[in-house]
Amino acid sequence: MGLVSWMYLHLRVDVHSGTRTQYRSLQTPSR
Repeated sequence: MGLVSWMYLHLRVDVHSGTRTQYRSLQTPSR
């Protein structure tokens, strides 16, 4: 159970980080 919980948490963090990066890139002006 601990391993599964850790994996789930890691996945959530990874997804959140990717979304944050995309959002920042989108907000940042192209120029």
